[in-house]
Amino acid sequence: MLTPDEITLAYQLLLGRKPENPELAQTLLAEHGSLEDLRQHIMGLSEFAKLANKFAEPAKPALRHPFGLPAIPVEVDCSQKLLDRMFLRIAKEWQFLGESNPYWSVITQPAYDLLEFEKNRDQFYSSGKHTADIFLASLRRCRINPNELKSCIDFGCGVGRVSGHLASIFSKVIAVDISQAHLSLAAEYAKQSNINNIEFVHADRIESVLTLPKVDAILSVITLQHNPPPVINWLIENLLTLLNPGGVAYLQLPSYRNGYLFEVERYLNTPETKGLEMHFLPQDYIFRAITNSGCICLEVREDTAVGDEYNMLSNSFVIKRPA
Repeated sequence: MLTPDEITLAYQLLLGRKPENPELAQTLLAEHGSLEDLRQHIMGLSEFAKLANKFAEPAKPALRHPFGLPAIPVEVDCSQKLLDRMFLRIAKEWQFLGESNPYWSVITQPAYDLLEFEKNRDQFYSSGKHTADIFLASLRRCRINPNELKSCIDFGCGVGRVSGHLASIFSKVIAVDISQAHLSLAAEYAKQSNINNIEFVHADRIESVLTLPKVDAILSVITLQHNPPPVINWLIENLLTLLNPGGVAYLQLPSYRNGYLFEVERYLNTPETKGLEMHFLPQDYIFRAITNSGCICLEVREDTAVGDEYNMLSNSFVIKRPA
């Protein structure tokens, strides 16, 4: 003979809820004294049928980027004059974003819109720890001891979301950004947080990279993708030359989008925007830039930095300068 508690448990297991009221359990006990009777009763409910239909639906696997796609036409090599023009265009866009909606421009979520930001400030800055943790995990996976690395460039530091966490790992952090508006907020956050080992550098010209100091580590995520492919290519090559012997870089780079193409002259003749540009550099160019810098790639992983994994592909690279 069933008990009221067993009837309640059956409802919880099969329907995900308790009976509507204690009296129902007593009624069911009187009408369905055996386990088989109770099972048939519950399975005959329309509520159970809806649940059964839901579970019967085939699982929808996450779509991954197809393997059979053609190369995307991307122009990479161009003159220094054209590189300067492209970099200046991006700088103007990011200065505008830094002045109008700085936190949203870093992570494009409604919670980080300037009107909503203050109540989500702690969450925003705490999220930078995940990026720092992934960085450290990748180093350890490649048998690199983070404790032996003393200095780090955070390239594309934005408002300092990740820089503050890097400052607890490295003795010296150089936080670099194209937007002075973003940098000012990053410096203010560091001051309020009593973080004193970050140097903030405004890269207002592409050649500014060449004046940065040699370091043991470089981190750049959700940054290079907002530059045209020739600029991305130039930045990879020249950033990696800043690594000390044995130094390591972690770079996140989008490498493919279905239907994407890039031509320098066409790009420079299109109207400037005030939004977030998204660009892609094919992997063969990325590996060429790594080789040209005298470095080697230790690891490359697909990541989810750009979303929509069926149409776009993003990779994270661990790169080392030989000792």
